[in-house]
Amino acid sequence: MFLWRGFFVKKAWNQILFDKNRKGVDLNRYWAFLIAAPWSGAGKTVLASGLIRALVRRGLSVAPFKVGPDYIDPAYLEAAAGRPCYNLDSFLCPGEALRRSFARGLQGAEVAVVEGVMGLYDGIGGTTRASTAEVARLLGLPVIILLPVKGLSTTAAALVRGLAEYDPGLDLAGVILNGVGGSQHEGSLRRALEVEGIPVLGALPQREDFKLPSRHLGLVQARELSLSERLEAWAEAVEKYVDLEGILSAAARAQLSGEGPPSPKSPQRRFRLAVARDEAFSFYYRENLDIFTEAGAEILYFSPLRDPFPEEAEALYLGGGYPELYAERLAARKNFRKDLRKRLREGLPVLAECGGFMFLLEALEMEGRRYPMVGFLPGVARLERSLQALGYREVRFRESSFWFPAGALARGHEFRYSRVLNGGLYGLEVRNAQGEEVPTFGVCKGSVLASYIHFHFGGSPRADFPLGAGRSP
Repeated sequence: MFLWRGFFVKKAWNQILFDKNRKGVDLNRYWAFLIAAPWSGAGKTVLASGLIRALVRRGLSVAPFKVGPDYIDPAYLEAAAGRPCYNLDSFLCPGEALRRSFARGLQGAEVAVVEGVMGLYDGIGGTTRASTAEVARLLGLPVIILLPVKGLSTTAAALVRGLAEYDPGLDLAGVILNGVGGSQHEGSLRRALEVEGIPVLGALPQREDFKLPSRHLGLVQARELSLSERLEAWAEAVEKYVDLEGILSAAARAQLSGEGPPSPKSPQRRFRLAVARDEAFSFYYRENLDIFTEAGAEILYFSPLRDPFPEEAEALYLGGGYPELYAERLAARKNFRKDLRKRLREGLPVLAECGGFMFLLEALEMEGRRYPMVGFLPGVARLERSLQALGYREVRFRESSFWFPAGALARGHEFRYSRVLNGGLYGLEVRNAQGEEVPTFGVCKGSVLASYIHFHFGGSPRADFPLGAGRSP
């Protein structure tokens, strides 16, 4: 029945969204919903991935999104959808910048599926700032709660009531139960929740394959798992245990007014940007790559683990990742490291973030052993057992560089287990979300911007976009 109804649903959606006489996305006409939970580890990534794949299997084009600054979860959502996943973060991209991010990721899609971050109301410093709930409010997204119910009965209703009453202005569209113990358990939960008047849109049984492995920076990367079979299994479970028609009905309630994605402009210059992308370096915000392309970049992907450096590249973007997992292989690439060091010393502009910054240092140290890295920047990155830094960052550039003019502001996120021995901070003023200065490591000077911070350029003022003025080092 769903397949037949889905045909008419899709046809109606196409008539609403796509108009031959109009370009872009009408933000007042779209379908979208957000998957949230009362706490982290509830299974949001698996459910969101399964929902996305189930909708794709029905012929819908799904735009995946992830709330917050994470760059690992989006890889799962991207694999499920078969199209790029965009981050939605109201600190990194405040105000209209958030709406632009959403519109950018929504282009060409029929429905948006948004995965929340942490618990529904968990924000900065004990507030709801930059929380899943704030993003849902700003974008007019109906919220579906994924509720872990193992060991719960009537208490589940109390939890849902609390989530609903904490912010009555939030559109709480329904609940999906996760970890149901059997038909009797499910019946008790449904009766308890019926009193609250919130629809139960699904009841997932306890399943071991509804879990993902993790490590110190979060979930294990999607590329490290045999993901295709998992996605199909998750989609089949969603189709069996979740009311997809009810979810699409909720998705039709999404409301948003605001500007669409930025209109493309002719860049003032063209240049070739080498972007490291492999198992060791894979943490990038998709919107940053879009912004570089709009600024005139032709992106040349390469692998520091396998490939030579692209001869024609005029600048380098070294993202974060897990270089420590591949330290021995990186150290073994002596000729590559020597060639890259020479190019950087000759003035090749480089933007290096977190793992990319570590790669540019003299060495990476862990468990008492040092692995030589590029040696372009002084210092040794030592991997520690305890978390060294975590949080949002606002950066003012004291020095003008190829990437930003002096005085410009940019926002980003820092999450690391390493520190730089005898390292320091040059050319950057770094504060947290509360405006307090925080100690970190990095350098901004001339052709170099390298630090532990993952920047998101979507919220930068237009004049401060990287390479926006086509400046030279």
